[in-house]
Amino acid sequence: MPNFALDYSNRSKMTRSGLISLMTMLFVVAGCKHEEKPTNILSKEEYARFLVNVYVAESKLNTYAITPDSAMQLFLPYEQALEKKLGIGDSVIQKTYQYYLAHPEELEEIYTSVIDTLNLMEQKALMKTK
Repeated sequence: MPNFALDYSNRSKMTRSGLISLMTMLFVVAGCKHEEKPTNILSKEEYARFLVNVYVAESKLNTYAITPDSAMQLFLPYEQALEKKLGIGDSVIQKTYQYYLAHPEELEEIYTSVIDTLNLMEQKALMKTK
């Protein structure tokens, strides 16, 4: 029967300078890999503005006592009108979503902006009601 226990006595040891060299090479290689953003996607600012509009519309729909199916029937025309107003198509929205999903650091920046904008809008609305 084979012995699957790890033999740590014969394991090669990486020196500190070897580890530093390896890390330096990894950073250089990662730094050289510069991926350009495709031209057929929205900028972070444009996508954030789109998402703010979508979330505001969804919030308004949530105030109505309607079924999810009915809410979707009301939302779809709004989304299409928003795309037309911004001059973008559904395929651009999908490509934008896929791009930023693959680049989580940028997506985090977008959602930070969206949350800040929505919070500011909420504060302004609350101030008007006082």
